[in-house]
Amino acid sequence: MRKTILKILAFSIVSLALSQQPYRSVDQVREEWTDFTSYQREEMVSFCDFLFREGQYERCLLTSFQLLYKFPTDPLKPAVLYYIARCYEEMGNYNLAHRYYRQVKNSESKTSITYRAASYRDLYINLMANEIDDLMETTEATDDPYLITFRGYGYMKRLQWEDAKISFISAQELFKHSHYNKLMMPLYQAIENVASVPKHNRYLVFLSGLIMPGGGQFMLKEWDKGQGVLTSVGLLALIATWGNVNTLVGSKQIMESEGSSLPIFENFKQGRNDVSLTGPDKIPSTVKIKSYSLRYIIPPLAISGGIFIGSVWKSFMDTQEKNERLVEFYIQERIDRISPERFLDFPEPSLVSTKE
Repeated sequence: MRKTILKILAFSIVSLALSQQPYRSVDQVREEWTDFTSYQREEMVSFCDFLFREGQYERCLLTSFQLLYKFPTDPLKPAVLYYIARCYEEMGNYNLAHRYYRQVKNSESKTSITYRAASYRDLYINLMANEIDDLMETTEATDDPYLITFRGYGYMKRLQWEDAKISFISAQELFKHSHYNKLMMPLYQAIENVASVPKHNRYLVFLSGLIMPGGGQFMLKEWDKGQGVLTSVGLLALIATWGNVNTLVGSKQIMESEGSSLPIFENFKQGRNDVSLTGPDKIPSTVKIKSYSLRYIIPPLAISGGIFIGSVWKSFMDTQEKNERLVEFYIQERIDRISPERFLDFPEPSLVSTKE
């Protein structure tokens, strides 16, 4: 019995000794935690880069903000801010993209790749958001070929062809590379083709408006306006034809219809507008009437005439604006096809370094 108890006690002591964890110092715990957080950071950085390259911009934003929250002093913070700005840019939220690009610029030196990329992207957004005045102010007197190229696009949007051409020639000379020469050629061709954009002849538009109500608007392909003018003038002219109103002359009164009229007076005075009686029945032999046509015809004719003349003059004056819109449409279409995005080939920061 005693031997059994001793064996049980010995087994328990050995099991207890084996089950105890080895003692770890504070430095060891700190080192293990550092390894864990470093692993967690690398996972988040890789996942953020993967989401951006896959076009999952909303999820990339969420992961980027989580990364900044957990590692606020990380050396990759400028690159993460750059990724956030790029996500907002791809999502079309240009205001927030501006904000984060400028945060990158405020946190980096002017010679860093991240600063230069953020500067280029910030001005590129000015161009995409039609913030041409800000773009021109920032790029004035610059000798950077990328910025001069953006400036040339800005001149194209302002329809300043000579200035745009000069900017592109200057940028081409600064690039000094055949690759950019090929990129510039379609821009020159687009500027040359502006003269061939079909435009409306304002005198032909004026003549069309004189021939038919709304004709000028139809020539300008403003179908709704032309239909409105044609309908308004036609209805008012029709109303004018209904304006022939006749009333009986004198102090006669008519009960019900003219066929059953019964004068209730007698002893007619002799005069210009008097009526004579045919017999003792007191029925007038003649009844004189007076027309009030002009009173009801002139107002609708005057209004329709005003609409007609006004539409002719309006179409004549709108022709220049319409032609400018045609040119703007042509330029925007060319810019969409020859996008300034083709020139965004500068080095950009990356969260994950790749070895080639």
